[in-house]
Amino acid sequence: MKITVWARGKWRKVTFSLPDELWERIEDVSRKWGFKPEEAVRLILLDGYLDEEADEREIERLEGEIEELEERLYGLEGRWSPLKFRSYYSALDNKNLSITLSGLIAENKRLRRMLGLPERDFSRAEELIRYYMSSAFGDKGFKDRSGSEAWQKKRGDEE
Repeated sequence: MKITVWARGKWRKVTFSLPDELWERIEDVSRKWGFKPEEAVRLILLDGYLDEEADEREIERLEGEIEELEERLYGLEGRWSPLKFRSYYSALDNKNLSITLSGLIAENKRLRRMLGLPERDFSRAEELIRYYMSSAFGDKGFKDRSGSEAWQKKRGDEE
């Protein structure tokens, strides 16, 4: 049985495994005393309740496991942090490029109308713009009060 504990208000979590026999024992005791198994695990973790005496070898083994897990955690955080940083700046770059592309499309449409050239289909580019703008700002940024997308209304008014 795997248990995941989330830090309050944080993005960090710790996952650890319980042997199946121990989980069954926790469930049995929980049912006997009227607790939910999750509540019993929470009590065990927070209050440090153990009904068995642990010898020093067991404590040393557990401390070693904890140190090993902490080293793995720091290693994973070390690999994850630069990826998170790069993805954030990639999202910002994509948003800026989509804004620039939107302006260039509008300018192209205006110049084509002025020169009397036939209209071009920019629907694929507009889909990409919508995707990158909605992923950067969420859907809230592009909806008007009626729930329709405001830039499409505006585009429809120009035509």
